[in-house]
Amino acid sequence: MSNTRQQILNLAEELIRTRGYHAFSYKDISQKLNMKNAAVHYHFPSKEALGVAIIQESIDLFKSKEESWDQMSCSDQLQDFISIYQKSKDRKWSCLMGALSASVEALPDGMQDKLHEMGKYILDRLTITLKEGHQKGEFNFSEEPRAKAELIISSLLSSLLLDRVIKENVFDSIKNSIIQSVISNN
Repeated sequence: MSNTRQQILNLAEELIRTRGYHAFSYKDISQKLNMKNAAVHYHFPSKEALGVAIIQESIDLFKSKEESWDQMSCSDQLQDFISIYQKSKDRKWSCLMGALSASVEALPDGMQDKLHEMGKYILDRLTITLKEGHQKGEFNFSEEPRAKAELIISSLLSSLLLDRVIKENVFDSIKNSIIQSVISNN
């Protein structure tokens, strides 16, 4: 992947996670990267193509962790999963799904489809980890694994948003509550 293309992706992702998809333009990207709008259009002919590529990168990030997760305990998998959200918190960003979900109906169809794919993939992956951890006795919770995964993801997502609004470190409190509500105290 070209360096210019990656720079565009990185900046556009930052803009989505800090401002929102509809609050930036190619002009914002080209000015910040000191290039012509045509250079942005060369790599991403449409803003939808750019948005789809950013979501795909997020999916690829989660998928790239699968091999290492398969070598970890379920508890460590959960901690590593949460660390992805921690990185967003450290940057004072919303998670990508949280940043895009508020206006999902206003997103282009290709982005809606890709966002749906990402949400389903992340939920499915976390559900697998929770189910295996529960079966192995590493985790202790009463909900169905899918319901617990939905609760965890929605808690992490909303805590990042709430952190940005009230600036009271909600994320760390939620993160600790998640860990305490899942990991067995045998």
